[in-house]
Amino acid sequence: MKGLFAILLTVGLFAASYVVSALISFDLTWILIGITSLWAGIDSKRIELHRYKLGLACRPVALFCCCYLLWIFIFPWYLWARRRIKDGTVALKEEPTPNVGPLRRFLRRFSRVAERATEWGLIGLVGLKIAFLLFCIEESWRGPRVWEQYEHELAARGETFDWDALIPPPVPDSQNFFSVPMMSAWFIKPSGNVITDDLAKRLNYTNTSAPVEIAELTVGSPGAHLDPTGGEVRLQFNDPQSARRAKTLVQNLAGPTVFGARGADTLAARPVAANSIQPTRIFLEANTQPTIRDFIGFLGDNNNSISGPLTVRPAGTNSFRVFTSFGIASDYLKWSDQFQGDFARMREAVKQPYARMDGDYSYPPTMPIPGFVNIRAVSQTLAQRAQCYLLLGQPEQALQELTLLNDFRHVLEGAPTGKPMPLVSTMINVAITGLYVDTIADGFRLHAWKQPQIITLQKQLDQINLAPLLKESFHDEQVSACRIFQTAMAQFEIQRVPNATLWQKIKNLRPPNIVRGFFFFNMLNAAKLEQEVVDSIDVSQKVVLLQKLAEFQREEAALGHHFQPYKLLAAIAVPNYSRAVQTFAYNQTKANEAQIVCALERYRLAHGEYPKTLNELLPQFIDKLPHDIIGGQPLKYRRTADGQFVLYSVGWNETDDGGQLSSFPHDKGDWSWQ
Repeated sequence: MKGLFAILLTVGLFAASYVVSALISFDLTWILIGITSLWAGIDSKRIELHRYKLGLACRPVALFCCCYLLWIFIFPWYLWARRRIKDGTVALKEEPTPNVGPLRRFLRRFSRVAERATEWGLIGLVGLKIAFLLFCIEESWRGPRVWEQYEHELAARGETFDWDALIPPPVPDSQNFFSVPMMSAWFIKPSGNVITDDLAKRLNYTNTSAPVEIAELTVGSPGAHLDPTGGEVRLQFNDPQSARRAKTLVQNLAGPTVFGARGADTLAARPVAANSIQPTRIFLEANTQPTIRDFIGFLGDNNNSISGPLTVRPAGTNSFRVFTSFGIASDYLKWSDQFQGDFARMREAVKQPYARMDGDYSYPPTMPIPGFVNIRAVSQTLAQRAQCYLLLGQPEQALQELTLLNDFRHVLEGAPTGKPMPLVSTMINVAITGLYVDTIADGFRLHAWKQPQIITLQKQLDQINLAPLLKESFHDEQVSACRIFQTAMAQFEIQRVPNATLWQKIKNLRPPNIVRGFFFFNMLNAAKLEQEVVDSIDVSQKVVLLQKLAEFQREEAALGHHFQPYKLLAAIAVPNYSRAVQTFAYNQTKANEAQIVCALERYRLAHGEYPKTLNELLPQFIDKLPHDIIGGQPLKYRRTADGQFVLYSVGWNETDDGGQLSSFPHDKGDWSWQ
């Protein structure tokens, strides 16, 4: 009964302190533990606890330490022991006999030493605990102030970490793209068990034709002797003109062809019989063995995708065979015409000035995001329809498909505010831009575009400016991470609810948040790390600052190699954004080059040849020449001996390689127009 009483008294004290804490919104339990532990230590000295046979008859300091560390167990035990001592039901320890043998004296002395060591060990543990608590309290005080100082520094630059300020205001349904019937169902990623129209599956086209061998590749060292009767074409792997010639050889083997935007077929203007194709034999000079992806990029697949329309198979030492499946342009158009009603609905929808997705924006993870799968399927279908029209010599119809694709891209910009701009939205926009420009390039290669379409395309290309969108996305990702950190911290804070009942106050009570400093410093380091990515994009100059990005890469890599408590959550919250920046820079460069190519073609139509320098395009054919987004210098241009031209950016390595083509992931070589 005495033991039960001690337990009930301990639980009662704890419950009473919890209720009082809830009433005053301040946790008193730690004060209760400290006071009762101190009382137990003092009281144990008064009743001489160490003289009794109680199993745990420790000295006052040791008892205080044990009680402070394990209060829920030691305090009721002490109450029970104290009661037994008061009742006289516990025996005293036997007094040590003076005349004992050496072994017993050693054991007695060892016992005293062990008691002292245990006591000092407990004191050390309590000291460490108190020091840790004091450190956490100091850091919990310092963390918010350091964070506020950083907020003020960015506020002076016009930046804010207020997530609520990013929430877009409601817009009229009559002016909202996503309020048009089926647009939300198609292009907003569903949550939970919501069933939507699976547009991507309906747009999936299957070509049943068998793969056809279109090329035989042999890789050798530069200058190697060739059999003159072998019919091989000698090309250099790092030469942009060789790459352009290889693409022409492969794609003109069965008449005019293009690699389909859907990534599965090579589209042809007319039916292709396997027995009518004589594979092109190419001897490829290269200093090092190219990869399969390098081969695909060299042969003209702009996506450099292993799962694309080209299949490269080894055929022996340094020999490879290239296969593709041919699809017929008219067949694909006939099949995809069944979706004309859906495309007409999209054409009406993109006329709306706003594109606000309905949903819960209060917490970033619950915010609505675009449905990537359907958007990709629609974009690829529109691009492939444009390719088919180009093959069939119908550039005006191709322009209509590309115009819808370009307008569809603007939906992802989230008008009217463009905030919050999820990174996934911007990267889909970047991908669509690349698809749009690749299709324009196909038209130029096929000599399908005429003057009216070129002028329209040049105007559309001039409006492509992805830098502000990506910078806003990185900033919004930064603010999003801060809101998530703040929400996590709130779980450890007492929630003050106006006019709350006692039960609500009890439920909302939290222990002192000794980890506030940990959260604040992690949030600070995550924000600083992401700020380096934000600063790597100079919107006013339209350039990527690779030095800033390199700093981010170094610090981001260091997070995974060293354990740093104040960067532990930052390492989880901040992904490697470098690839996103590189993809944006590559596709924006392609759009800038396409704009210049439109001006070059207009110049050629007017003068019969390409200009010697790009400055000859000003101002009749282009108002302002886009510069290289890498470094900010003019894009490289030269007219070749065969009357064509080479146009390129120095690329991700910031080195002028003379127009050498880069393969995926485009971190080596130049970003050359193909």
